[in-house]
Parts: sequence; C-alpha cells; structure tokens
Amino acid sequence: MKIENVCELEDFIDGCALFGVGGGGNPEEGFRALKSALDEKGAIRWIDVERIDDNACAVCTFLMGSSAPMTPDRAKRRDEAGLTEVKCPINLMNAVLEWENYTGKKADVVVPIEVGGSNMPVPIAVAKKLDKTIVDGDFAGRAIPEIFQTTLSLEDVPFCPGTSVDKFGNVTIIKEVINVKLAERIGKHLSRVAFGSTGMAGFAVTGKQLKRLLVRGTVSRAFHLGKLLRSARDGKMPLCAAMEKKGGRFFFKGRVVDKKVSEEDNYYVGFTTIKGDKGGSARIFFKNENHILWKNDNCIASSPDIISCINPETVKPVRNGDIGEGMPMEIYAFPCNPVLKEKKIFQTLCPRYFGFDLNYIPID
Repeated sequence: MKIENVCELEDFIDGCALFGVGGGGNPEEGFRALKSALDEKGAIRWIDVERIDDNACAVCTFLMGSSAPMTPDRAKRRDEAGLTEVKCPINLMNAVLEWENYTGKKADVVVPIEVGGSNMPVPIAVAKKLDKTIVDGDFAGRAIPEIFQTTLSLEDVPFCPGTSVDKFGNVTIIKEVINVKLAERIGKHLSRVAFGSTGMAGFAVTGKQLKRLLVRGTVSRAFHLGKLLRSARDGKMPLCAAMEKKGGRFFFKGRVVDKKVSEEDNYYVGFTTIKGDKGGSARIFFKNENHILWKNDNCIASSPDIISCINPETVKPVRNGDIGEGMPMEIYAFPCNPVLKEKKIFQTLCPRYFGFDLNYIPID
C-alpha cells in the first residue's frame, strides 16, 4: 500500500488521529512532516513485517511530552529561556541520526511506538527521508501515555542507549537507565525543559524480535479508517456505518458542557463531560489519551480498548487539547489489539492503573 497524494495523506492523518484516542500528538505536525517527505521523496510505501530480514536493526522513535495546549505564560517562559529558534523541525529525524552516531550502528527500519496524529506519521516521514524501511505496524495499536505500555515490555526491551533532541537543538544521550519507567520520567523531564515535546529514539530490536513484538497492520488500518471518515464527510455513508465497517461501536452523541484539566508530571489529565442530544450525559477521563468512559455514571468502556471522539460537524477526530465547551461530539469505541490484554501490558492500562476502582469490561 502507498500514499501518493495530499488527499490520501489527509486520510491517513485522520485515521492516525482517530486511534490517537484524544492524544498521540498533533495531526498538523504529522501532516507537515509527511507532506515534506512526500514532496521530497515521492510515494510513501510500507511493507509487511515478514519481509524484514531477521538480522535487520529496527529503531523506535517517538515524541515525548504533554498534550496540553501552549499557554501564553508557558510561551513567555520558553522565550525567556532562549528557546526561540526552531532548529530541528522534524526532531525525530535528528534523534535517529544521533542514535546512529552514538551507537555506531545503522538503523534499517524505523518503527512508531504508537498510532497517533503525529506519533505515527512523523516516524514514517523520518524513515522515508532517511531511506529506511517503513513497516506496517507499531508497538501499541493505539496511542498510550507512557512508553512501557507497549508490546516492547513483553520482552523487557531496554530503551537505552537512547537519544533526545528537542526542536530547539538541545541534544541528550541517555546512556543507561535502571528501567523503562525511569526512561519515561527522564523523557518527560526533558520535554518539560523544552516547554513542549522532545523527540526520542531507542528501543532497538532485531528484525526477528520485530516480527514477535509488532502490532501488525496498523498503518494500513489507519489509512482505511481515514478513507471511511472521508466517505462519511462526503455524505456517502453515515458516520456510524463508516466506523462499524472497522469494528467501531457508537456509544454517545451530544455537546461538551464541561472540561476540567490539570497538568500532572507533564501529563495532560482531566475529565470531559458531554450532555446528550436525547438526554443523559457521558464523561471521559483522559491522561493525554482517553481511558475511561461513563454513561449516566455507569462505566461502559475503558482502556486498553480505544475510546475515540469525533466532531460530527467536521467529521474529524478530536484531540483532548482542542476540546471546548459547546463542541458537538460523537463517541465511538473500538476493541484493542488482543496483545494489550497480556498481563504485563494490561496491568498498566486497565482502569485501576489510573486510580479507579473499576473492572475492565471488553466492549466486544
């Protein structure tokens, strides 16, 4: 499969944003990076992981930070710190190059850590620009707030040696950490220093490991879902029918009446409340991404399943940072990839991990 033009690129970004479940990075950044690669290098093609050589070197790259909107106060403090000139607009590419330079190894494959508006398209753009292989998959099958909530944890793949490069050109080599949770904390602190996000590279695996750990087919799935969203937007089919074609289930429709947010350890955390068009209410808890959905105070869906919000007027996925009172909203949920129910991953993505005394109820 391939992306050959701007229309297909827009579809792909929409599909990625849908599985970004309210987080997963800014789709506008994903579009800019991938369009640059498309203009510079031509069609964006990806291949099945079975075509990867067992001895190939695959490196994961991703954006690390909070999905909270930039406030005037933060922008002022950023400028006062001297962070005024963007030197690395596609900083994930710099992170991969720094990783190769530090380790002395060549990355054959670049893999996204998750699906999201920028955290899938930007690594694909990096792979295209650097003439690396693009593989059909990622390590989560959805967006996740913490880097240990992935299939990489199943084999305790170390993040280090890892690199971090923010958009202003600050470069950090992370030689060693005692565990991946500490790598997450270090990355979050580096993103806080950059007043936004930083680009990281690490989690090197062989092609043989990649075949065991990759959540397969997610690049193609995002592409297909984006095309279905366009069909709904063009009036060719109802939005609900379009989502059902890929396993989505309609849960609620209404308008946002309240949003309570805070930043906790550089995560964007809060609750969104929606009043139903036909009565009742829904509430979503998010930590960067959506994790728990209540309808009339009853929990009806949660992570690791995928809770996605779509604005029915634009027929575009909605990021939590962009939600405001009065916004129309339709809520859909998709079953997660079964691998996320493996105990080692599930215990870091279930409702209790996020502090709620609730049982996980699979939506399917």
